[in-house]
Amino acid sequence: MSLFNINSEQAYKTIGTIAMYLLPIIGIAGIVLTTALGQTNFLILSLYLVIPLLLVSILFRSLSTREESTSASLDEGTFRLLLVAYLLCYSLSAILLTVYDLRPLAYFLIITTMTITVLIQIMKFSPTRERIALVLLQIMGLVANLNLGVTLKYFRFIGRTDVMIHNQYVNSVVQTGHVTEVFFDYQAFPLWHILNAIIYMIGDGTFPTDKVMAITGCIIFLCLPLLAYLVAIRLFKDQKTAMIAALLAFFFPNITYWSISGISSAVAVVLIAFILYLAVDGRQKYCLLLIALATLAVIVYHSVSIIFALFILGSLYVVQKVLMKKDERLRRINFRYLALTVGATLAYWYFFGPILLQELYNNIVLQAPSGIVTKSVVLTPLSEIFNYLQYSPAVLFILTGALVILLSSRFNVRAKLFAVVAFMFIWITFPGPLYLFNKLLYNFSIDRFAEYTPFLLAIVSSAGIAALLTRSNKYVKACIILLFAVWVMLSITNDWVASDNPLVKRPFYTYYLTQDEIAGFDRIAVGTTAMIQADFITTRYLDSTPYDPQFNILEVAGDKTDFYKSSPDDIILIRNAELEKRPLKLSTNNIGEFKRYPRIDTYDYYYKDSEIWANLGRYDQVYDSARVSGYI
Repeated sequence: MSLFNINSEQAYKTIGTIAMYLLPIIGIAGIVLTTALGQTNFLILSLYLVIPLLLVSILFRSLSTREESTSASLDEGTFRLLLVAYLLCYSLSAILLTVYDLRPLAYFLIITTMTITVLIQIMKFSPTRERIALVLLQIMGLVANLNLGVTLKYFRFIGRTDVMIHNQYVNSVVQTGHVTEVFFDYQAFPLWHILNAIIYMIGDGTFPTDKVMAITGCIIFLCLPLLAYLVAIRLFKDQKTAMIAALLAFFFPNITYWSISGISSAVAVVLIAFILYLAVDGRQKYCLLLIALATLAVIVYHSVSIIFALFILGSLYVVQKVLMKKDERLRRINFRYLALTVGATLAYWYFFGPILLQELYNNIVLQAPSGIVTKSVVLTPLSEIFNYLQYSPAVLFILTGALVILLSSRFNVRAKLFAVVAFMFIWITFPGPLYLFNKLLYNFSIDRFAEYTPFLLAIVSSAGIAALLTRSNKYVKACIILLFAVWVMLSITNDWVASDNPLVKRPFYTYYLTQDEIAGFDRIAVGTTAMIQADFITTRYLDSTPYDPQFNILEVAGDKTDFYKSSPDDIILIRNAELEKRPLKLSTNNIGEFKRYPRIDTYDYYYKDSEIWANLGRYDQVYDSARVSGYI
């Protein structure tokens, strides 16, 4: 029996009914509260979340009055025609990647077109074994295209700068043959870097280490759509919904970025998805052993990821313990498993990574940065809200899917379990009020839930999309497909995943470095023993090099009249080409003197029209290239 001895079906139906009435109230409350507080910027930014909250109940009520349509499948010739169209678009996308220096808008439109052709194949044709295989192969092709179209196209993809550090670790293993102190806290989990070092050496250096990481990460991420399909087919018992889940795992917000990052935490995303599949498919003979191995792999590959995995799996355990009968539960997700996972994690940290325990303690006791760390939400709300628009369809489809699952008798209680957990995680997966608490955002990194929860959310949202496309008339169906296309386009062109050429730029940086930029950094680093002061991206690069130069983020006086230097010999390094198209992230210093390693809450973006750049004329230029300049 469930913990409170209640009927599982009725309990889930009650939750769904409450949610249906409560969600619009939350949306209205958000508008009223931000308006009453005079926070116009936050009101603008919250629209991406508020609008789906207001619409979802209306949308669901319209669905509940209609039966599923059973439109006739199109003929085999039409399926082949769509397949040929996909292949032609794929070829054209490869040509565009080759011809243009930056991925053009046409490239993203072609990717969106290919995605829609796959959706049509899913919805308009009977799902035979051969067609399912072809659809999944096309989705995997989209993953590879969008992934390698970034990581292999640009000279040095840096992502959110972590890629440079991980590349340094791989190079260190290649050069020394073992894990050294260079790894710092990654000495506790170096297997990802060892794996890529081995692949690099087997390939005899055919590709540089950063490209090896990219290709390896891409191959691993090709498994994610397959896992989404397998989980969804076991939860929903419907082939079309399962294929939609696989399609969503290609472009769902945040999944796209992590598929191209090529770092160890991205591998953990796939491993956690594998654990969820094993939990749902508990019939396999060696299921328990595979779950144990996958859990240990997460701990060893990226120990921090296991914390977020425990939150996800623990939530599934608590909800099923409260609402479900014993024979209905996911048997593999039980108290013993969670306790053993916690114990194994703490033991691993204690013996192999005590620094992680120290960092965990520091994050608990240390004071969080003051002010608003995510300053762009205040300073540039319009560009932020445009880049947040990708989340609106996601939220709408997740909530619709959750309501459809909870309030429909055709879904089993395990599917309803996922729906309830989706309701729980939607509030911390997408940017919202919790991100304004610096202790949660900076010390506890709650934004990292966006790495691990989208797989589960994509599963639930697939039920919403399937319901909308099977219960709507042809006009509404056309609108849903159009919304889906817009969602795909926004998901692959926002400034987080396409900072090379986004639709709308926000205060951010280009996520790759050119050969000329790196040559300039290296030349200056080799030619000086003085401290190098530069923007955030340059300091992260220098931190990942073997030169071991002294470096610090460039500090700007509070009145914007000068830069602070530790000595007259310090070199100020400026990325001219980046400044022409993007602001540079520097530190604003209000204490009146140079400070080594300023806090992150002092970081600000400075555009090319800022008055601070006029002060460079006071310094002697000692290096100049097309993209990089040095001053002393």
